[in-house]
Amino acid sequence: MRRIVIVTGAGGGLGRALVRAVARRGHLAIAFGRDADRLQETGAGLTAGQCEPYIVNAADLDAVTHAVATIADRHGRIDGLFANAACYPRLSLLDQTPTAWMNVLQLNVGGVMAACRAALPIMMRTGHGRVITVGSFADIAPIADSSAYAASKGALHALTRAMACDIGSDYPDILINEWVPGALNTQMGVPHGIDVDLAAQWGAALLDLEPGGPTGRMFEGDHLVEPTRSLKQRVLGKIGLG
Repeated sequence: MRRIVIVTGAGGGLGRALVRAVARRGHLAIAFGRDADRLQETGAGLTAGQCEPYIVNAADLDAVTHAVATIADRHGRIDGLFANAACYPRLSLLDQTPTAWMNVLQLNVGGVMAACRAALPIMMRTGHGRVITVGSFADIAPIADSSAYAASKGALHALTRAMACDIGSDYPDILINEWVPGALNTQMGVPHGIDVDLAAQWGAALLDLEPGGPTGRMFEGDHLVEPTRSLKQRVLGKIGLG
């Protein structure tokens, strides 16, 4: 089935690779980004039937809501959303103003919330959808000069699980999961990281999760992360009772 799939942060890096991976799978990729020239580069080589660019700042919650509504009116549905837009200022907490620090959360958490809040009611009308929030383990072992980014990614774990709980069993064909692609060879990543086009293929494959599949869960790279078992569960498992 040809799907209508929104990708935020599509002006470069992983977002650009996701747009192209989605298009290669025969779907229409809706590319959200702040810069018209960068969006044009994202869509280079793709046809209008493969990619539609929208100039949207993911941190502008009203603009995100309006753009999603426009897409729903135009196409009648939204089948997938990659909430990918994020920023990573490499600054110490003491080198950022409180406003600048909060602006990171506005984009990295608020932008995800706004995109999901706008898209989910449309998916609920059709009873189908795949929402993938793009996460990180930066909160688990933060490095220097990353407090805002680390805090935002920690919040994203909780937000993803909470949204899945909100939808719950009423919509078994709307799946909301977090995907941690790993350290990529992008501007926000590391020079010798995972090839971004390969990672995008892993992400695009999540659009094909079966109804009733994992929701409120985390994928790392190309596999589902098994939930952490408590000490009691591990002990019971060893004696064959859990």
